[in-house]
Amino acid sequence: MRRTAGPRISKRVAVVALGVVTALVAAGCGGSTTAEGKAAPTSSAPPVTHTVTDSTGAAVTVPGTVSRIADSWPAHNEVVQMLGGGDKIVATVLTPKSVPWLYTINPALAQAKTVFTTTTANTEELLNTHPDVLFNNTGTQDQAKTTSAGIPTLQLAFQTFDGLKKVVTTTADVLGPEARTQAQRYNTYLDAKLAQVRATTSKIPADQRPKVLHIYSLNPLVVDGTNSIIDEWITAAGGRNAAQVKGNAKQVTPEAIASWNPDVIILASSAFVGNDTGQQTLEKLTTDPFWKNQPAVVNHRAYVNPTGGWHWDRYGIEEALQIQWAAKTLHPAAFTDLNIVQETRSFFRDFLHYNLTDAQATRIVAAQNPN
Repeated sequence: MRRTAGPRISKRVAVVALGVVTALVAAGCGGSTTAEGKAAPTSSAPPVTHTVTDSTGAAVTVPGTVSRIADSWPAHNEVVQMLGGGDKIVATVLTPKSVPWLYTINPALAQAKTVFTTTTANTEELLNTHPDVLFNNTGTQDQAKTTSAGIPTLQLAFQTFDGLKKVVTTTADVLGPEARTQAQRYNTYLDAKLAQVRATTSKIPADQRPKVLHIYSLNPLVVDGTNSIIDEWITAAGGRNAAQVKGNAKQVTPEAIASWNPDVIILASSAFVGNDTGQQTLEKLTTDPFWKNQPAVVNHRAYVNPTGGWHWDRYGIEEALQIQWAAKTLHPAAFTDLNIVQETRSFFRDFLHYNLTDAQATRIVAAQNPN
């Protein structure tokens, strides 16, 4: 072997020098040694497993590093996207038709297998995707199947803004440190927007708060009542829930709606008629024998709720945009400085890792699909 130029170093000196270099490298990396002189494990190494408590209070043991995610809760897939795990979703309940905007901002989702419905799971196909963890809504029956199959399964749910923040935090606890940082950013943003909106709407007298009817479906006629996050955003935005029923997605009669006499009607995208757009559905209300006589329709106070990566009005992170849109829709004069299109662009950039154009954000606010 060819030797380098210079004086020859003795073996003893070489060993000493090597020891000094090793110590310096260890110090620079935050490492340490044990009393026996062995290298101690660094704190940055992820644990093999750790325990996370889900919404039911169950302690679920999950891998220290999650690389493959299954998600059977439609709204929750966007939470995973926000927390940096969108490209790790390998099994989902979604399709490009059900949430076209989410597939637009996260093209990797197209590689995920649709193995769930809202009530069932194809366990064989799910196992073929080899997920490290499964996120599941407490309202479905998947948990028993997936847990018995050996998949760590977290049951998640919320009905309030505080509950939403907790679900975001719990999800981040599964996904790791970077996700926890993003979760804190989102929760801080949500708190700030709620505070800003409530600072104005809290001053509005009860008799000046419009009665708001949020319609989930026109046929059958299904509305959202109290004890729901829909009721919470209506109240935060300066309205009163017109629906005199408890819970979300409750079937009611036209006679009940007429007796409630709502000042404002807001249509969820699930209420669109057939393949009609939201605007076309609103136009049909003006010729419908029942709806055309309702004051909200007569007074042009019927609106279509925005839909983005998920429905703004229903159990997702875009609730942070919903409260702002609803406040300006109900009380435009009190929120003249709020530009919901620009706020939408900022939100998608900061939390969903996607730069919307002005035209795209405008379509989302209008509940229109991507071009």
